[in-house]
This record gives sequence, C-alpha cells and structure tokens, in this order.
Amino acid sequence: MRMGILNKRNPVIVSEMKIKMRGWRTALSITAYLGVLLLIGFLYYLAFLEQSMYYSNSINARQQTGMQIYTVLAILQFALILLITPAQTAGTISSEREKQTLDLLLSTKMSSFGIVFGKLFSAMSFILLLIVTSIPLFSLVFLFGGVTPGDMIKLFLFYIITAFAVGSFGMFFSTLFKRTVTATVVTYITIFFIGLVSIILGTYMVTVQMTSSSSAVNPSVPFVLYVNPAVGLTDILSRDYGGVLSMFGYGGATQSRVDFWILNSLVMIAIAVVLLLISVYKINPIRNLGRRRRKEGQ
Repeated sequence: MRMGILNKRNPVIVSEMKIKMRGWRTALSITAYLGVLLLIGFLYYLAFLEQSMYYSNSINARQQTGMQIYTVLAILQFALILLITPAQTAGTISSEREKQTLDLLLSTKMSSFGIVFGKLFSAMSFILLLIVTSIPLFSLVFLFGGVTPGDMIKLFLFYIITAFAVGSFGMFFSTLFKRTVTATVVTYITIFFIGLVSIILGTYMVTVQMTSSSSAVNPSVPFVLYVNPAVGLTDILSRDYGGVLSMFGYGGATQSRVDFWILNSLVMIAIAVVLLLISVYKINPIRNLGRRRRKEGQ
C-alpha cells in the first residue's frame, strides 16, 4: 500500500521540494521576508503612537489605524509576491535546458502535464509558504479592530490566485526561451506592461464613459481592468466604500452584483490555465521529436 502511494507521487515535486526546503536559504528568506513586513508595520504603529499623543485615543481612531496598518501590509505583501514569483518560476524549464537535463526528464514515464505541474507546484510552494507564514503577522491587526477574519480570508485567497497567475507567466516564458535570464526579464516586463497598459486603457475608457450620455445610464467596468490584479486588490481593500464597482455608479447595488475581485480572479485563472496548457504543448516530447525529424528530412 505504501509503495502504491509513493508511485502516485510526482517525482519532480518530491525532488524539487527536497532540494529547496532542506537548505538554510529557505529559512533565511522567510525570516527576511517577515522581517520586512514586521518592520514596516512597526514603524507605522510608532507613527500612530506619536499621533495619539496629540489626539484622543478613541475606538474609532484605533479601528482606523488598524485598517491603515492592514492596508499597508496588504499592499506591501502584494508587491513582494509580484516581485518574487517570477524569479521562482521563470527558470523552471529553461534551467533544465541549460543543464542539458530536459531531454532526460522528457524521456521518463512522466507526462508533459506532470512535468509542468510538478515544476510549477514546487516553485509555488515557496511562495505559498511565505503567504501562510505571514498570517500571524496580519492577525495582529485584530488587536486594533476594523478588520474581520472574512477580510483576511478574501485577501489571502486573492494572494494565492495572483501568485498562480503570475507563476503561469513565468512557466510559459520558461518553456518559450532557452535562457533563464531571458525568461525572467521577459516575465517581469510582461507583467509590468500588462499592469501599466490596463490602467492607461481603463482610465481612458472610464473618461469616455463619463463624457458619454448614453453610457452614463448603464455604466460598465472596462474589460482591460479584469486582467490587472492590482485593481482586484484595490476592490478588496475598499469594500467598506463600495469597492471598485462603486466607481461606475453601482453604489449600494454592489451587494446584488458579483464582486469585482471575484471576476478578476476568474479571468486570471483562465489566463493562467491557457498559458500552462501552451507550456505543456511546448515541451511535449512527441511534438519535439516530429519537428526534429522534419528538420532532418529537409
């Protein structure tokens, strides 16, 4: 029975997890990561203490401070996820090419899907570990009030979805390019380009809607904003003010509509799945063998 369970495990996941999690660098990286979050939160708390010396320390002031610290930590962790995830995933396949071990990996009984899934999961495991270990730090905000456990569940679920989507970009470019440096740089540029262009186009579309009398009655969220996770994070952090949908005239009717961050998450998941399927196709050994034979025939 035990051997049967072991045979069902993904060898890539087992191997990568042993290599990454046994070293001292993982513990040091997690400590540094939490240290940065704790330092920012502590400095903001010191600013709150200094401010409370001049103003009355009311319950509303404490809740507002808790929300502000929570927002700062949420944005900081979101930025760190966008910064760290491409570095973890963009070299998953290209590094195997550089070490000339990809052909050996493809010659095993593992399917292309199993290889891509194993590489992505092993790379994402470190990101998930960073996210999970930051939960106790975020829970300190409960001492101030203003934040509910439901708010944190939505936030951390969105973190995982965002990391998965960004990781799929790294995986895709890792299969597309032979060099890890090239794949990493292109991944960062693509994420930055998508975020910047979506904001610019979204702002332009919102401006057009505001100046158009026909769209003022039936406003709509620009479709380009659904691919930008930063807008989804804004929606989660602005729930008390109606979220992103309130910008388009929905206001109190937001409760009857699907939250923007949910639709944003679904779009990112769909894009990630498409990119992963393309990655599986790109490293398919049968496809590569047929292409080589066609080249030799020419």
